[in-house]
Amino acid sequence: MLASGDRVLAGVSGGADSVCLLLVLKELGFNVSAAHLNHGLRGAASNEDESFTRRLAEKLAVSFFSKRVSIVKPSVEAAGREKRKEFFAELSAEHGFTKVALAHTRDDRVETFLMNLLRGAGLEGLVSMEPVAGNIVRPLIETSRTEIEAYLKDQRQEWRTDETNEDTTFARNRLRHHLIPMLAADFNPKIRETLARTIEIFEAEDDWMRQVTDDVFIALCRPSTFISRSERDVAFDAIRLASEPIGLIRRIIREAIRRVGSDLRDVRFEHIEAARGLLDPGKSGKFVQIPGGTQVGREFDDLVFRRSADPVLKYEYKLQIPGEVHIPELGKLFRAEMIIAKESNRTGPGCVLVDAAAIGPCVIIRNWKPGDYYRPVGLPAGKLKKLFQRARIPRSHRTNWPVVVADSTIVWVASFRVSREFVPGGSSQGLVIIEER
Repeated sequence: MLASGDRVLAGVSGGADSVCLLLVLKELGFNVSAAHLNHGLRGAASNEDESFTRRLAEKLAVSFFSKRVSIVKPSVEAAGREKRKEFFAELSAEHGFTKVALAHTRDDRVETFLMNLLRGAGLEGLVSMEPVAGNIVRPLIETSRTEIEAYLKDQRQEWRTDETNEDTTFARNRLRHHLIPMLAADFNPKIRETLARTIEIFEAEDDWMRQVTDDVFIALCRPSTFISRSERDVAFDAIRLASEPIGLIRRIIREAIRRVGSDLRDVRFEHIEAARGLLDPGKSGKFVQIPGGTQVGREFDDLVFRRSADPVLKYEYKLQIPGEVHIPELGKLFRAEMIIAKESNRTGPGCVLVDAAAIGPCVIIRNWKPGDYYRPVGLPAGKLKKLFQRARIPRSHRTNWPVVVADSTIVWVASFRVSREFVPGGSSQGLVIIEER
């Protein structure tokens, strides 16, 4: 958890738990500093907390950092956590702290377990508040509040009391002051110890299941089929994924949502089930929106996770011949060049050779439009939509797909072959090469 060479930043509110944390880290000889975030939620009392913590740091001869912030309701607890996380990250980056120590106790962990159980969390949520999570450590996670207060009294060390901890309008306080005492009185006098052991059991099993999830995730995750997919997109072989146990599928879906950038904060069971439903037959072209800006879609044999796309912007650009044009909506450059017959072997992926006389002085590059009709060499003529379907191009990519047009007739659709009307012949007086980069 902590090594002798670590530079430790301890989060200190002034309450018993965090005061104990700072004293113990100092007593054990760690290179520790104290950080206090003043939320200002309790007026003068908040300022007194900050002053108390500053004096404690001076007494212990440790560096002290403080910051005042405003917390926006209604989610005061969640907003406070986020502000503390940002504050500790800023200090760690600026001053080179290798670990951030938080004063969560066994009681905190049991309360969080019950809170998450009551709201319907899975195993991953039930074992939250890990002893070690990246550079975050919780040295007191196996220590009770009773033990902490006994230690402070033995050290003759005062601490600050937050009167809002008695306010039962907060769900956690109702659980702490009503539910847990009732469970202890009516069912199990050692309910906190029992639940703490349960959490340890679940934690070990969750670690094992994470390893299994990671292995299957890697085995089923496959590289993008289409260039237009973002590097952050995650795609799976949907048929193989559907054959896995349901519990494992749910975990893989959650992990995929996390990897494309979601913190999973508002992702509920019904969202995971909606995504899992896309594995059923006949779901190609369907998608579901996940809270936090994630979209899960079925694209033929792939289940794809990506950040929700911005609204499709119509684009239309003129490409002079010769000349080039940048299309920012695609992040691509299109270039047209006049060439002579002996250079006609320059064609390859991403480019096409066209009869100069048939094409005229310029072409238009625009989005695909419903109803577009195309006559590519070597393929049946028909609606471009049907060609996309036969080529298994996902619906999510079709709307932005570039189409090169001359006088309302399609010359070329990127990644396909030139239209029959524009194929160079033996009598062609000049050639044009159009290239997508």
